[in-house]
Amino acid sequence: MKRLLVAVVSLLLLMSPAFGHSSVVRSEPKNGETLKVAPREIRIWFSEPIKVGLSTFAVCNAAGKQIDQRDLRADETEPALLRLTLPVVLTPGVYKAKWTAVAEDLHVTKGEFSFRIAP
Repeated sequence: MKRLLVAVVSLLLLMSPAFGHSSVVRSEPKNGETLKVAPREIRIWFSEPIKVGLSTFAVCNAAGKQIDQRDLRADETEPALLRLTLPVVLTPGVYKAKWTAVAEDLHVTKGEFSFRIAP
């Protein structure tokens, strides 16, 4: 009986990563950050690789207009890192990044964060 219990617990521990869902680990810029210089891109790290073709990501200005280059892509060396290019010139103000990310297990994560440019 004791061996069976150990076997079941071991199996559950091995399977637990399969039941996890992706979550945001960090972003650059950070939520609420005020920057003196506009970033060239948004970077967001997830806890597991994301299916870029099924995911959406947009950076909008205060008027709600999407201003990014619409080139969402996974990093070549870090598949859990997504990148999105911003325009060369961003005017001072508040910007909001919103995403819907689909993980390898097809679980959907949604979120948003904002940052400010104030030279």
